[in-house]
Amino acid sequence: MNLKTVRDLTRYRQRIIDEAVAVLTAKDFFSGFDRPAESVARAVCEGLLDLLTDPDRSSDPRTVEMFMEHLYNLIRKKSLKVDTTLEFLDTFEEIVKRPLDNVEDRDIDAFFSLCRSIIRQRHKELARKLR
Repeated sequence: MNLKTVRDLTRYRQRIIDEAVAVLTAKDFFSGFDRPAESVARAVCEGLLDLLTDPDRSSDPRTVEMFMEHLYNLIRKKSLKVDTTLEFLDTFEEIVKRPLDNVEDRDIDAFFSLCRSIIRQRHKELARKLR
């Protein structure tokens, strides 16, 4: 990830997190835990943004895979869990990209593409185990 993207994400961090928490809590992704859904959403958004702004960690498939595994387990199942998790990622990506220049979107796209492929692969593995 280029330095300008990291700087911009850091500059807009609080705005991104606040908007994401409001939207994701309203969409009910994190209900049913012993903590308030807003608290879980905030922790997930902060962690995902931390991961995204760390060039070494965000480009390491094993690190991203570990985070996606936790996210997949946290998401409340509304329909197919894979669909719900992908909807979360789409929503979060859209919020992250709003304050950025289009040039910077390329780095964000690559990160979220990696996240989506990990989630799809995880879902396929689980489906095979259930057969």
